[in-house]
Amino acid sequence: MEKVIMTFKIHVNRSDMSSVEGPFGGAYFVPFRADVKSDLFTGKTRPGACDVQTENLGEVRHMCAKYLFEGKDQNGAPCKLFVENNGWMNPANKEDPFFQAVPTFVTDSRVLGEYLCQNRFRSEVQSTGPESLDIRIIDTRA
Repeated sequence: MEKVIMTFKIHVNRSDMSSVEGPFGGAYFVPFRADVKSDLFTGKTRPGACDVQTENLGEVRHMCAKYLFEGKDQNGAPCKLFVENNGWMNPANKEDPFFQAVPTFVTDSRVLGEYLCQNRFRSEVQSTGPESLDIRIIDTRA
């Protein structure tokens, strides 16, 4: 059984984006801000959150988003939560408003670390508008 444990609300300002494209592929930098409110963790991103996407000659796109939240864990203790989310899109699905990725977590919260720092999560990324998306973090063993 799987269970959504957190949903990250991502907000992008398209004017902050930058990219390079050439005959051998492209790289796209998408700075963003995000917030999360859940029973497990509540917080907002610190400055520097960015999704870096690279596309190769085969039109396969790799997405690697790295961001640091600052907030409170489920016990109300102040903490930080680093997230790295990796996903791949092939030519057939790279324009889809939905794709899956794999998150990795690092935290200074003991209660969050004991749970989140395991290999048991996946994420679903869903566009919710031209400059916003939701990332649902799913426990695959819940």
